[in-house]
Amino acid sequence: MIRPAYFPLLSVLGMHIMNTSDNNVMLMALLFLIPAYVIFIAVKHKQVPERAYAPIIFLTSISLVLLLGLRSNHIIGIDAHVEYYLFQQTFHNGQWQILLNSTLDSCLSISILPTIYQSFLNINSEYLFKILYPLLFSISALVVYLISKKYIGSLYAFLASLFFMSQSIFLNTALSPRTNIAILFFALSIMVLFHAGLTDFNKRLLFIVFAASCIVSHYSSTYIFFLMLLLTWMGMQIIPKIIASRRKLALPANLPAADPPKAASQLWENQATTVENTRGRLKGYITIGLTALFFVILFFWYSQVTGAAFNSGVSFISTTLKKLPEFFILESRGGGVASAFGAELGAKGIPQHITFVFSWLTIAFIAIGVLTTLARYRHRVAFSNEMKQEPPEFLAQKLDAEFFILSLACSAILAASVALPFIYRGYGMGRAWCQMMTVLSPFFVIGGIMIARFIRVRWAYLMVLVVLIPYFMCQTGTMYQIFGVPQAITLNSEGKQYNLYYAHDQETYACQWLGKQIKPKGKAYADFSGHDRLVSQGSIPISSTSNAVAFFEQDRELNGYIYLRYYNVVDGKLIGPSSTEEHELREYWTQIMRENKIYANGGSEVWR
Repeated sequence: MIRPAYFPLLSVLGMHIMNTSDNNVMLMALLFLIPAYVIFIAVKHKQVPERAYAPIIFLTSISLVLLLGLRSNHIIGIDAHVEYYLFQQTFHNGQWQILLNSTLDSCLSISILPTIYQSFLNINSEYLFKILYPLLFSISALVVYLISKKYIGSLYAFLASLFFMSQSIFLNTALSPRTNIAILFFALSIMVLFHAGLTDFNKRLLFIVFAASCIVSHYSSTYIFFLMLLLTWMGMQIIPKIIASRRKLALPANLPAADPPKAASQLWENQATTVENTRGRLKGYITIGLTALFFVILFFWYSQVTGAAFNSGVSFISTTLKKLPEFFILESRGGGVASAFGAELGAKGIPQHITFVFSWLTIAFIAIGVLTTLARYRHRVAFSNEMKQEPPEFLAQKLDAEFFILSLACSAILAASVALPFIYRGYGMGRAWCQMMTVLSPFFVIGGIMIARFIRVRWAYLMVLVVLIPYFMCQTGTMYQIFGVPQAITLNSEGKQYNLYYAHDQETYACQWLGKQIKPKGKAYADFSGHDRLVSQGSIPISSTSNAVAFFEQDRELNGYIYLRYYNVVDGKLIGPSSTEEHELREYWTQIMRENKIYANGGSEVWR
């Protein structure tokens, strides 16, 4: 316990050194110590008391989520800037209201929730966003551990929780607070349904509380949650009947020697009785009533109260259906799917190849875990109380039928998000993947165990670690750092992530100054990331900002302000309307020089 207790200290102190002197030695030490300690725990697991796993997971989780949150003195990311603006307006107005007439208005997780905390804590409001949300979301790793522990035991649940902590969305909590808070409530909802220590009434009550909290936290995560509930309930109506019908057709081969016809008849009757009772013994908590209640709350909040989020959901479904004729066109899924299948991988470096391989290995492990469990459901899934008494092989106990069907629903949603046109491009795979991993993380471990058994590896956890540790190093940016590639913003002061997300002090001072100068209906032009700084640091309404590159391309007369951030002034580059579109500042220098420079601080400028 002494070793992991140092992880948060190394995280905080290491990031302070990184912010002040660009020295990432202590952070690299932390990111090597964590996998080394995981290997140590796995090897010595027989000597590790079960009560030690939870605090180890919690300390590791905190140390990882704080890395990005503590980077820079200001808000980091893209969406986080607009979310911070909504919080500021709610806090200063003293009430929640529809400000932007957009989907973000429906997310109380970025308006009322931080306002309540700020009312009590009264700390630097930026650090409220940068530290509070990561600390809250760090609990999700423990939730995954509790869900997994019920079925695969403490050691394997520990590895499943580390796999969850290796997800990019988990590591980048500070970039998208509303999404991760919704995923946390989603995970808590699943946990209480399958927790053995709660009564049925408490399970349903807590589920309603957490599910309602998810609904008012993030719209997209809620829609996925509802689809999972619906698919799980449908599966609980169909799959047990299919299994029962198969059992009814299966005649045992071991018939008594005397009077075979009579024995066979008796066995058929007993089998039929078992089949009849199987469906009755299945206890499902995801009922049609609970699913309907979830939809009613969803519809009331998104359609009747806020409006924009429901319209966005309807539009998303409509667009997806319209894009179905483009099913065989890879480009209809966006560049992310093409990259996931190795497009242009040949032109990339060694760490990109390693990341590609181990990302697909994790997917393969999950798929093998789900499919082998499906193939051997008689031995691993409890479709009746009688089946729970059978030996569960390597499992701590058999999977609850409802949990397994929920896992199948999660797998189907992930497959559909890649297979169907527009879904990947319209929503993004990262958030859906992380949400599904709260349920599917145990199957990553099960898949590793199955492969270990197939190739006859004595210690199955070694096969899991062979994939898990490199995957962790790739996701945290450690693997890239080994090969000298500046990938992760937490370990570098250069690279794409740094140029997009990092907020400098000079940028904040310039935005605050411009926020005081600009008139209510004035206009400010900035590049892709500069727009976000104007909104959060200068409290300039989104409607008053526009992209500078698009403005320069039109070559119109300036009626407002041009804001140049650190990347524009020091590196001489502008990012266009898209985050992947980069331009040289000198291309537009003639247009800029028509105006007057009215503010400069060495890292940012304002022209008018």
